Amino acid sequence: MATPGKGLYQCSYICIILALLHISYGQSTNYLIGVGISDITGPAAEVNMMGYANPSQTSHGIHIRQYSRTFIVGDNGNKTRVVFVNVDACMLSQGVKLEVIKRLEALYGNLYNERNVCISGIHTHSGPGGFHQYLLYDITSLGFVKESFEPLVAGITESIRKAHESIQPGNIYTNNGELLDSNINRSPTSYLNNPAAERKKYNYDVDKNMTVLRFVDANNKGIGMLSWFPVHCTSMNNTNGYISSDNKGYAAQLFELKMNNGALMGEGPFVAAFAQSNEGDVSPNTKGPKCIDSGKPCDTPTSTCNGKNELCIASGPGKDMFDSTRIIAQNQYNKALELYNSATVKISGPVDFRHTYVDMTNVQIRVNSTTTVKTEI
Repeated sequence: MATPGKGLYQCSYICIILALLHISYGQSTNYLIGVGISDITGPAAEVNMMGYANPSQTSHGIHIRQYSRTFIVGDNGNKTRVVFVNVDACMLSQGVKLEVIKRLEALYGNLYNERNVCISGIHTHSGPGGFHQYLLYDITSLGFVKESFEPLVAGITESIRKAHESIQPGNIYTNNGELLDSNINRSPTSYLNNPAAERKKYNYDVDKNMTVLRFVDANNKGIGMLSWFPVHCTSMNNTNGYISSDNKGYAAQLFELKMNNGALMGEGPFVAAFAQSNEGDVSPNTKGPKCIDSGKPCDTPTSTCNGKNELCIASGPGKDMFDSTRIIAQNQYNKALELYNSATVKISGPVDFRHTYVDMTNVQIRVNSTTTVKTEI
C-alpha cells in the first residue's frame, strides 16, 4: 500500500528529451555543453514538507541543502538546444515551470522555452511544500507558500544561467550497469499480478539499472555527470523535520566534493546530478516493512499490522534514517563513479526534444471491446 502523498505527480505537461543519438568511438567534439548549479533551499522553519502529506511534518532545520543542477546540450550548429534540470525537490509544479520560463525569456528571448526546458524532481519527501498552484498539493501546507516558491524559481533560473554562461564544445559518453542492495519493491504482491510471461523477462521485481552520462570538454576533462537510477528519496521518513535532499542529493554532494578538489558545495565547476527514473513502487528501505509493535513482518497483501496500516513501517538499511540515507547515497555514488570512470561509448547524432500538453479532463480510455470511458472534472 502506498504511503499517502507518494505518487502525487502533477502532469499538466509532458517534457521528454529524446536521445535521438547514434553511437561512435571517435575523439571529435560533437556538442556544445554547459553545466550549472545553484542553491534552492527553502524555509527551514514551520513549513509543511511536500511528499508524505503529513500535516505534523514541518521544517525545523537543515540536514542536506537542496540544489538545482542544469545540463544544456546543443548541436554544433547551435540550432537546437535542450535543457535538463535536476532539482532536489519532491516534484515541480507547472507554476514553477512557467515562472522559470518567464524569467529566462527576459534574459535570452526564446532560446530557452517551455518546450526545450525539462525540469525533473528527485522526489525527496523532505523539502518545503506549498509551491503548487493546485489545492490537492497545498492542503497540508495550508495553502500556497511564497517562501517555498521563490527559492525554487530563483535557484532553477540561476542554475540555467550558469550553465548557459559555461557552454563550450565537448563530448558525452554513456555507460550503464546494475546496482544491487539499494532498492526493493514496496508492493511485491501487486507486482505478482503481472503476467508470468512478463515477469520472466526480468531478474528482479524492480529495475536495478543505473545509466550514466559523462560530460567532458574539448580537452577530455570532465565537467559533469548525470545519472538515472530508480529509488524513492524516502530514506528520511515522515517523522523527519529537517530539510533534506535525501539519498540522491547526498550522492550528488559526494560526487561533487570528489571532483571539485575541496571546493565548497555549489561553487565548484563540476556538476553531478543523480536524477530519478522509474521509481514508482521502488523503496530505499531495504530491510522491508515490519510491525513496529511486534517486530514481525506486516501482512503483505494489505501492508497492515492487526488491521492498522500506521503500525506497518519499512526501514533500513541503516540504524536510523540518517544512516540509511548515507548508505543508499554511498551505494549510488560508488556505482556512478565506477560507470563514469569506465564510460567509453561516445554519443553522436542530432539533438532534439518533444513536448506536448494533455487535457486530462478529456482523455478517452478504452476499457474493453464494447466500452469506452473518458476523464472529466
